[in-house]
Amino acid sequence: MSGLIVVTGLIVVVLALVAYGVASQPRTSGTLGVDARVLSAPLKIDRSPDGIPTVHAGSLDDAWFAIGYVHGQDRLWQLEMNRRIERGQLAEVLGPAALDTDRFLRTLGVARAAAQQYARLDSKTQHALQRYADGVNAAVAATKVLPPEFLMLGFKPGKWEPVDSVAWSIMMAWDLGGNWSTELLRMQLSQTFDTRQIDEILPPLSALPAPVRDYGALYRSLGLTTAQIDSASHVATLFPDIGSGGLGSNNWVLAGSRTASGKPLLANDPHLGLAAPSIWYLARIDAEGLELQGATLPGMPFIVLGRNQYVAWGFTNTNPDVQDLYLERFNPADPNAVLGPRGMESARLVLETIKVKGRPDQALNVRETPRG
Repeated sequence: MSGLIVVTGLIVVVLALVAYGVASQPRTSGTLGVDARVLSAPLKIDRSPDGIPTVHAGSLDDAWFAIGYVHGQDRLWQLEMNRRIERGQLAEVLGPAALDTDRFLRTLGVARAAAQQYARLDSKTQHALQRYADGVNAAVAATKVLPPEFLMLGFKPGKWEPVDSVAWSIMMAWDLGGNWSTELLRMQLSQTFDTRQIDEILPPLSALPAPVRDYGALYRSLGLTTAQIDSASHVATLFPDIGSGGLGSNNWVLAGSRTASGKPLLANDPHLGLAAPSIWYLARIDAEGLELQGATLPGMPFIVLGRNQYVAWGFTNTNPDVQDLYLERFNPADPNAVLGPRGMESARLVLETIKVKGRPDQALNVRETPRG
């Protein structure tokens, strides 16, 4: 009898999980209950057999709202994780295991930089990001059953703000830069090897002349301790480099003189890590006489890679040296005074509070120098 009870209980649990999974799926047919006042004209979203949405909108203004809505429907968990990553708020839902990551992201200052960049955007772009945020939040409000990840961790998604879109673009740029961890490794190696030996481990680009200055000796002359170097290098383990120098994705363009149609062809292959869900979200937009289609990034409304009826566009990343790390010298008598090119300068102190699931809040003091 006890065995029968166990089997019956398992069946009930499985059926409940299946029912929850089905109930949490986005609604892709029928009429969506969106307040008509947020749209300038009726809006239609078609879905292909593969689930790719085509937005038919009376204006691009409404189209940005619709892209936010379908992102909120299909990628809500991904959006929430993106939002928490950029803000350094992972430990609030994942616990102490994510605390080091939050500390690093708060120190990096992604959210602070995003707020500054958003304030400098033109009003048209700000409005597009606001419309996108409105769409995401409308989808969340219409969701009766949240994706299972929220059930398992026991929390609800936060509100998406326009500045979050800017912050996620910063995270993408930072991730695709990638050479900062190589600079840390080079500093670490310099404590043991000379420049020639380091170049054997981290070869310079063959197209460029190899450096002749012994930067290993320069690093050693700074008097860094092993503990200081290890502390700095530990940060690199939180976000491993995306690859060795000189690697990247590719773009291929074929002239119309070499094609059957007489039109040029563009083949774009951005190399990014595998992820589930994908970092990309395919979509089509039909609005204001434009026929847009291609890949969007959950968190932003625009077609990042794609085409319209006139042109096609893409991008490639060659993993260039676009990041610099600074070794700052602070005044021992005044921890907020840092040495600059013209003498001592003031560092800005930022007080951060990190919420940790199951633990007291953690205070973090971040010093911002004129160099970052």
